[in-house]
Amino acid sequence: MAREIIPLTLADFLARDQVALVMWDFQKGLAGKALHAADVIAAAQKLVAAADAAGVPVIWSRHVLPPLDLISGPFKLFLMKKQKVADPADLAPAMQEGMEETEFVDGLAPAAHHIVLEKSQPSLFIDTPLENRLRTLGVKTIVLAGVATDIGIEFNARHAAARGIFSVIAEDATGCYTDAAQARSIAFLRSWITPVVSTDEIVAHWTK
Repeated sequence: MAREIIPLTLADFLARDQVALVMWDFQKGLAGKALHAADVIAAAQKLVAAADAAGVPVIWSRHVLPPLDLISGPFKLFLMKKQKVADPADLAPAMQEGMEETEFVDGLAPAAHHIVLEKSQPSLFIDTPLENRLRTLGVKTIVLAGVATDIGIEFNARHAAARGIFSVIAEDATGCYTDAAQARSIAFLRSWITPVVSTDEIVAHWTK
């Protein structure tokens, strides 16, 4: 039986024939509301351009929620906290099809040849064909960019590892709603198995 090859250097993680860029929730109601959103979006634009030039697949998540009566209990609690209400009956519809907040942010949207996966959970590995797409493409590592670092980016990095997929975090192309949350999440990711690097470092490997 062939031994699995473990990436040991950033070049190993970012090898063009086995990596994909995952653009997480770059929508007006999510990334558009993050602190330092303009800087995050500018870094993400560089990543997409470099990935396209290097032939690296680009996969976008699109977060669209179902009607409130179809949202699971844990996610309702999350929405209650976000909307600052004490009773589920007081929740307002959010991130639903047709709302402006589900649209991609200005200046950053999928190209026709990119893969767009719709989801309603904070992991792209749940109820989407992501793993099938990654297997078909021969992807072993995903580069994660988007908002929020302490929610979806962390969820996907952890979930990827549980599914045998490596991840790399593009630090300056991720963001949160508070600086404290960003610092806390990046500190955890740096202490874990996931390389946390700058957009420029990733672009440099894809343009060699």
